[in-house]
Amino acid sequence: MLGHEAFPIKFSSDDNHGLTVGKYTLDAGGVLNLAKCIFVRIALFGGTFDPVHYGHLRLAEEAREAAGLERVLFVPAHMSPFRQQEPLSESRHRLLMTRLAVADNPAFEASDIEIQRGGVSYTVDTVTTLRALYPDDELFLILGADALQGFSNWYRAAAIAHECILLVGVRPHYDLQAAMGHLPDEIRPRVQPVPMTPLDISASDIRQRIRAGRSIRYLTPPHVIEYIQQHRLYLEP
Repeated sequence: MLGHEAFPIKFSSDDNHGLTVGKYTLDAGGVLNLAKCIFVRIALFGGTFDPVHYGHLRLAEEAREAAGLERVLFVPAHMSPFRQQEPLSESRHRLLMTRLAVADNPAFEASDIEIQRGGVSYTVDTVTTLRALYPDDELFLILGADALQGFSNWYRAAAIAHECILLVGVRPHYDLQAAMGHLPDEIRPRVQPVPMTPLDISASDIRQRIRAGRSIRYLTPPHVIEYIQQHRLYLEP
């Protein structure tokens, strides 16, 4: 969960008789020691996660490794601005499935920040909240390559890119330069490609398989499959 409690204020002495205050280190004279400040790298990974699957998890893990991320926040949207006319599963189901999927990775967590806010889930609003909570940390946004192509059409895209480095999952042979050509000049330097394993898994395919009575084993984690079965999700179109 998000909140100031993630980084409690603690006072402790280091080996050089300095003082640690939260993330900051003061030397013996009480002067801030910038060399010892701990700045955390946090990535936002948004989506409907209806349901979350191994494609999401693998992209997040490869982004975590490539960028040296300490935390990856999976943020299910309350209402996607790109799917306002399409029905979504109840937000509580999507959040709980996401929590089950990320539970075994200590760097991953599921956040209900957009669900609690309600309305249309604009990424810029979530980024603004994260920046207020973590003013000194480095923020990233995880995207698939398809999302990058239309990123300039996102609501306040430049403001998002100003605050976040864009970690873009790139499959082998993907023409990243062509996609970059559609971006404004101020956004291009903020893109960091992440080579990713090409897993051809989609949430829509999983939903279709369930409706057809087909197996979804090895497409999403076992605990997510159990949850879907227990709550009889995706049986109706």
